[in-house]
Amino acid sequence: MHCTHENSTQEGLIRCLVNWSIASHPISSLIYTPENSSYSLVLQSYIRNLLFNTSTTRKPLLIVTANHISHVQAAILCAKDQGIEMKVRSGGHDFEGLSYVSIVPFFMLDMFKLNSVEVNIEEEIAWVQAGATLDVTNSSKVGGLTNRATFRCLFLGDFETLLPLINKNFPLLGLQKSDCHEMSWIESILFFYDFPNGTPPLDTLLDRQPSSLTYLKRKSDYVKKPIPRPGLEGLWKKMVELQTPQLNFMPYGGRMVEIPANVTAFPHRAGNLFMLQYATNWNEGGRERAKHYIDLTRKLYKYMTPFVSKNPREAFLNCRDIDLGINHQGPKSYVQGRRYGIKYFKGNFDRLVRIKTRVDPLNFFRNEQSIPTLPR
Repeated sequence: MHCTHENSTQEGLIRCLVNWSIASHPISSLIYTPENSSYSLVLQSYIRNLLFNTSTTRKPLLIVTANHISHVQAAILCAKDQGIEMKVRSGGHDFEGLSYVSIVPFFMLDMFKLNSVEVNIEEEIAWVQAGATLDVTNSSKVGGLTNRATFRCLFLGDFETLLPLINKNFPLLGLQKSDCHEMSWIESILFFYDFPNGTPPLDTLLDRQPSSLTYLKRKSDYVKKPIPRPGLEGLWKKMVELQTPQLNFMPYGGRMVEIPANVTAFPHRAGNLFMLQYATNWNEGGRERAKHYIDLTRKLYKYMTPFVSKNPREAFLNCRDIDLGINHQGPKSYVQGRRYGIKYFKGNFDRLVRIKTRVDPLNFFRNEQSIPTLPR
């Protein structure tokens, strides 16, 4: 009966989409169902976390690869008409797969072919100020195991300006000219993604296919006060113990600090020293291995509890973390949404809820961690 119901829903969606399609931009050839030979290729083309590309992962009833605004309009109208959830696919930064998996039947709207614009990279680099990137790596051994810390930064200037500045303020780094690479800003993007310096052409940035795919888990935190030395020494030992998780310190400040927290939805501005990203990647399939590596990430996150923000323990939305809570979109939607919402948005959460309630009162645009509407 379950399959029969989903087949009926799928057929109703297709009829609706075709009916709403306009003659100048037909939609039929842009609809992919599991029976279509290209369905799997289209589905997997932007999945970046293999956790959500398993045989047991719920797949969309169909995928619409929109290339005209009328296709987006038809998808929204038909999702409402058929009473089915619609997911708008992410471009690859969807760590928890919320744009391409669901706990309920759904269909996927893919808009990457919509009004696509070619970018001429050679023209882009003409105005970019030259800068220096540095990559300094230090290693030490704890209990016979090696732990490594890498310091990376981008400086908008030249060697002669950078070296005295760093060696005055961070003498223990022992920065040398050989640690630095002068390049344009656009070239620095390749550098930070670990491409060999000067090797790949800039057109590499237009390639949306990653060189490899892994299983992964991400979490985040904010540090507001310097971590005391015993805490850092304990962190070092904890990371040696856990081995796999990485911890990235991303410094805040500059222009971000000057913008009030309530001007945009993003609230994490003045008062933050670092944003922390916990990153674990692995290549072993299966639920047991996934649980093992996710638990390692959670243990590192737990260790950092005394050193990060509190009440709420803040988080960065782009490091989407389903551990913070799931919204089941029922009568407790607001309460469930507040659990993760105040961590992502702090004092802006209730303002976003009011806006959401006004512009999307039926909560059509939703996922497992979306902004909820106010209770009716």
